[in-house]
Amino acid sequence: MEKLLFLFPRKEGLTREEFFEHYLDVHAPLGLSVTQTMVHYAVNLRDGHDHAPDGVDAFTETWTESVADFMDPAKSFATPEDARRLMTDHDSFIGAPFDVYAVAERVRKGVERPPPTRDRTRGTRVVVAITGDGAEARLAGLLDRDGVVRYVDNDVASAMATDAFGPHRAFVLLNLAPEDGLVGEIESLVGDDGAVYRVSEYVQK
Repeated sequence: MEKLLFLFPRKEGLTREEFFEHYLDVHAPLGLSVTQTMVHYAVNLRDGHDHAPDGVDAFTETWTESVADFMDPAKSFATPEDARRLMTDHDSFIGAPFDVYAVAERVRKGVERPPPTRDRTRGTRVVVAITGDGAEARLAGLLDRDGVVRYVDNDVASAMATDAFGPHRAFVLLNLAPEDGLVGEIESLVGDDGAVYRVSEYVQK
């Protein structure tokens, strides 16, 4: 299984709330209905308070049997019209530029793949975007903490777009128990070697 991680800004003129609503109510269902090469799919909306830089409003995870096939409209969609429908909707609410990374995923704690409820995952979710050295080793000390429910490394294999918000070496995705109080500690562990984004996770497929 191969994986892509998208870093999306909202289109200029949209509020975060408008962007979130369109993503969950319109774009995600449309993507599920027309994309043939998507095996798993999760949307992470940046709707929590954090100290990360402005710009990224969503982190989208897509798993596929082949990144090359996923990026090829002739293989990813049944018809050219399906591809046009999805990209027209994409352009209506997602800003530019945005980043796309092919990543090597390793689940170090928790379930291999959460069930696709499409509802918000319980607890706190953070995306740690790593730019420098050392942060991954410091974060690994959290693996034995009871408040860490799921811990997933995503090492960047290749940057497939602009590096508008990077460049990044890796992304660590953490699911934390409700009211865990660990976000501040995670920010301290990361320091200047990256940024910690607080998001809400919606597993779509």
